[in-house]
Amino acid sequence: MALRKSLIQFEGKLEGINFYLPRNREEKDGYIVRKNGGPSAKQIEKLPSCERVRQNNKEFGVCSSAAKSLRMAIAPVKHLTDVNLASQFTALCRQLLLQDQAHDPGSRSVLFSRFGTQLSGFNLNEQHLFDSVVRHPLSVTLDRKKAAARIEIPALQPGVSIVLPWQQPVYRLILSLGAVEDITLKGFSGGWTVPVSFSTPWYLAKQGIEASTVSLQLDKAILGKSECMIVAVGIEMGTVVTDAVVNWVKYTGCGKILQAG
Repeated sequence: MALRKSLIQFEGKLEGINFYLPRNREEKDGYIVRKNGGPSAKQIEKLPSCERVRQNNKEFGVCSSAAKSLRMAIAPVKHLTDVNLASQFTALCRQLLLQDQAHDPGSRSVLFSRFGTQLSGFNLNEQHLFDSVVRHPLSVTLDRKKAAARIEIPALQPGVSIVLPWQQPVYRLILSLGAVEDITLKGFSGGWTVPVSFSTPWYLAKQGIEASTVSLQLDKAILGKSECMIVAVGIEMGTVVTDAVVNWVKYTGCGKILQAG
């Protein structure tokens, strides 16, 4: 294995040679130098031995599109994540795609309408899970005929049913309702469905929340058979600017997908 230890500082590819610094390796230890390997793009496109690679590339595009639609469906709460949602959702959609037994590899689809319920309970965070912060579950009732959802928020008592690990003085809940459509190699038939959301008032960190019910409805008369509704929840932490202005504090809060169906 070759190592580069000269004073020339660069990394990347140069005339078929790749220079890179692996994770957990310091620059003083030298960059790894290797020749670029594997088939070329033209070989992947033509060679019979690369048929599986072509199939994977097609399905990766399907999963990427499905992941994008999922991110858009939870747009009101996705800013609360502390992970790379693009890669997380792509991997999740890959699991849904593998369950499509009706098509051959290379032409499979992400069928949210059939397998979307498996998205329920997906946490948007690794450091602070929503269920470890809000310890009483929120219940959801979906109404596909009306493209609506009813969310029951239980009474939350600080230190008992809601435990805030952040030091900001105020918090609030955000609820969202969106929809995703089955994604195939041809894309999807309809346009993006704009999610709707509801935010509670700001509460002091030591202040409890009374039980309440929130109803959300998408701006569409009919929910298609190929669509799946997504209900998400998040908790924001804020800092008080004026009596009427509260700013959300970055890198705080958490969220999850409550229910899909």
